[in-house]
Amino acid sequence: MSQKEKRIKHPLINTFITVKGNPRIALYTEPLWTIPFNLYTPFVAVYMAALLLTDIQIGIVASVFLFVQTIAALFSGAITDKLGRRKTTFIFDVLSWTIPCLLWAFSQNFWWFVVGASFNGLMQVTTNSWTCLLVEDAKKDSLVRIFSLLHLISQTSVIFAPLAALLVNQLSIIPALRILYFFSFVSMTIKFIILYKYGGETEVGKVRMKETKGMSIWKIMGGYGKIFIKIFTSGDMILALVITTVFNITAMVHGNFFGLYVTGTLNLPQHYLAYFPILRSAVIFIFIYLFQHKMDKLGFRNPMLIGLSIFIVTNVLLIFARESSFFIESTILSYSIYEYSTLSAILSFLSFDNYSTFVLTTYLFFYVILDAVAFSFVMPRSDSLRQMLIEPSERARISGLMMVIVLGLSIPFGWVAGWLSNIDRRFPFILIIIFLIIIFAVILASKERLMRIKTS
Repeated sequence: MSQKEKRIKHPLINTFITVKGNPRIALYTEPLWTIPFNLYTPFVAVYMAALLLTDIQIGIVASVFLFVQTIAALFSGAITDKLGRRKTTFIFDVLSWTIPCLLWAFSQNFWWFVVGASFNGLMQVTTNSWTCLLVEDAKKDSLVRIFSLLHLISQTSVIFAPLAALLVNQLSIIPALRILYFFSFVSMTIKFIILYKYGGETEVGKVRMKETKGMSIWKIMGGYGKIFIKIFTSGDMILALVITTVFNITAMVHGNFFGLYVTGTLNLPQHYLAYFPILRSAVIFIFIYLFQHKMDKLGFRNPMLIGLSIFIVTNVLLIFARESSFFIESTILSYSIYEYSTLSAILSFLSFDNYSTFVLTTYLFFYVILDAVAFSFVMPRSDSLRQMLIEPSERARISGLMMVIVLGLSIPFGWVAGWLSNIDRRFPFILIIIFLIIIFAVILASKERLMRIKTS
């Protein structure tokens, strides 16, 4: 067998080449969304701070975002069934991404971000409908690979992050982010048009459109009581609900306050933020490509426990970043591993202003590598687990109602994290550790249930 044939045999490459229909269009157009998203994401909180938003206001914006997501998720199943997966995805992609990107590009103060977050929160409708487009016509045994491919595409897109760093370094944070947001507006809108034009309605979607024809949204939602009971009488769906809620809260807290912590407390130059996603993406890409398919036989429990353990360690490392990097710096200098002139030459070559920044950045790179490995263990399984536990004929309504519950539970933690950050910017990461320990205990106690899911 030739080397080329061996490469084609790789499960992820094979899935990417052979996947058909909506999953194919969704995967192939994803870079048009992930590239601009990954360009501006590392700088969002710093951009808001530059426009004079306080930590508490940034937390409020996050809570508004979650509140609107909750309302949108409540209606998402009914809207998706009524309008169809394809049409719903296009309409709410425009509302939740095209419009907010324009608002963010011209934002002047706190209220611009509140309005932008309100539109952006509608993403829960398109998240539901787009996920239905992605999975409903796909084979069940290919879902982990499809979600792994999505993560790979997202991570590959981060290679463009140096462009964001260059803009921030050359123009400063505010004009650079305005350019990036406008680019996002153009690129994402092109993706939405292509997906609508070349995608099609799923078979389940056609059935649900027929069943809901002539029914109002409110009447369709009339069955939510039974769906709610179904969720809370199913141990499988309760487990999926707990996992999703914890990861949603921790991702929200980290995404909003990591940039503020490393630039405001650790005093890292702002443009360095763009380089962390590059390293993280490279590690995730390598890990998922080389090892993900080999871990399929391990099911859900053991990989997630390993990943959660690493996540906990990474957040501890982040909390003690200042003390640890100072200790490392002092140790190296005290033992005179390098002459000062040699250090200066190295720093000049690597474009670092001083040795302390070099040590801190290297330390944070190590943190990012561990975080990426943890992500690779946990997230593809978390994503696919929820979809495998949902009844296919009611996927839209169950997914929508589950997200209502997840987001409703998450809403207070935007403000809580902002309040904690206002006291000490390390405190939000202590909150993350507490939640990770809770979910670790839940998964540890769910051995039989997760083993059954593996073999079902």
